[in-house]
Amino acid sequence: MEAKRNDDQENLIFVLKYAFPEMEELLPLRFNLLNNIKFNQPVGRRMLSGTMGYTERVVRRECDILKDNNLIDYYPDGMRLTQKGQEVLEALTNVFYKINGINILEQELAKKLHIKRVIVGSVGIQDEQVSLNEIGYEAAKYLSTLIDPKMIIGLTGGSSIEKVINGYKSDWVHTEGSEIMVVPARGGLGNKSEYQANTLAEKLAGKLGAQYQLLYTQDNLSRATIEELKNEPNIKRILGNIAKLDVLLFGIGRASVMANRRVLEQEEIDDILSKGAVAESFGYYFNKDGEIVHEISTIGIDLDIFKNLKNVIAVAGGVDKADAIIAISKVNPNLVLVTDERTAKKIQEIL
Repeated sequence: MEAKRNDDQENLIFVLKYAFPEMEELLPLRFNLLNNIKFNQPVGRRMLSGTMGYTERVVRRECDILKDNNLIDYYPDGMRLTQKGQEVLEALTNVFYKINGINILEQELAKKLHIKRVIVGSVGIQDEQVSLNEIGYEAAKYLSTLIDPKMIIGLTGGSSIEKVINGYKSDWVHTEGSEIMVVPARGGLGNKSEYQANTLAEKLAGKLGAQYQLLYTQDNLSRATIEELKNEPNIKRILGNIAKLDVLLFGIGRASVMANRRVLEQEEIDDILSKGAVAESFGYYFNKDGEIVHEISTIGIDLDIFKNLKNVIAVAGGVDKADAIIAISKVNPNLVLVTDERTAKKIQEIL
């Protein structure tokens, strides 16, 4: 029955696409408008015009149509989706995926990368922040399918992972009475507290009603300092849980960007890049073939643990990360990649 329903939907989409060719222009426009409103609400027309690249006249016209159909409402502080608008957006997402062949793109890319799965969480969205929010939301939904009453979840910091935690809904999975533990998979990095692994571990634990542990130390320390810290009881407990992770949620960084973020000396940065490094994760720098070309001392998850994990979720968007994503995908075949359409197509083009 489900197969027949899918066939009927695909036939309808095929007919609409050719009987109403204007739909190919209007569908992405209204889809993007609804998505932008969803992640920016309450939002005004001027802001939408600026972030989406459409004239204010076009945005006004299309938003009036959406309002007339009870998909959005106008408020003094801006526009918001209605319940009907949310439902239509979810249905429209499925239609849009099929029209653009996203499901096929996901399957083909997973095969080419030799990984478990690819999820294209953002389609046809031009605004970088909205796209990242959409990717984070889809990664959060996938994470919810893995939740088990007795499990350890590890996560790194960064803006991509922050969007995942923000997107996770506490009512997706019933976790009352569970023994879930959430731990940071690395120490602190950078200056923004909202992006720190500790902050995000505590926030996710709150949504899951889970226990959590915090790693009160910087990520990049000298090897001697790290060895000394490993004897601290609290850190020893956290590292013990990291070694037993059931799920890891992490972001992928470009080698050049992460080297600067770790405030490495310019001589060391030049050395890393001269070795062909394109990606960084957990203090390891990888070339395009997924080989380690440089390693710095960090505290938290190590490569041996990462390679053996069965549930690994990488969240990364932006075409400038395509090479980095390809490199990291070669390290663990159990990887599930959540990215955006443009990045997925760029990776496919490279491969």
